[in-house]
Amino acid sequence: MIFVFCWHINCLGRSMQILVISNDKKIINTVSCPLDIADCVTNVYNDSRDPLDILSTVCLANPAILVIDDDFLEPQTSHILSSIKKIMQKIAVIFVTSDTNIELGREVSQLGVYYYALKPLENDAMIDALKSIILLKSKVQY
Repeated sequence: MIFVFCWHINCLGRSMQILVISNDKKIINTVSCPLDIADCVTNVYNDSRDPLDILSTVCLANPAILVIDDDFLEPQTSHILSSIKKIMQKIAVIFVTSDTNIELGREVSQLGVYYYALKPLENDAMIDALKSIILLKSKVQY
């Protein structure tokens, strides 16, 4: 199911796409809350855990920012993320997990994750990470 939330703020006159792959209401609510720095459209995908469905959804949405929930996609998260990064090198990824395994952190950090968050989420830290990425993306062509 895809939900769409619109943030109506200005970002170089263009709408920035954010895709959230999760069924976690806290992640969805945090990312969907209005930020005061950009005109963003947030889509939430949680229809399927199938890697091809997810890859297809990401490619069709072509988001500037991807928020990916490891708990929703495990044990395939790293594989899915690796495939996404091969196709879309410039996509900014926020990776959220409850897994404290250091090996997962090492594996995912090598894939170019902008922000790695452990659950339970701290709303302020997540919002600050989003704001930082949005500001960076608004200064660079995305």
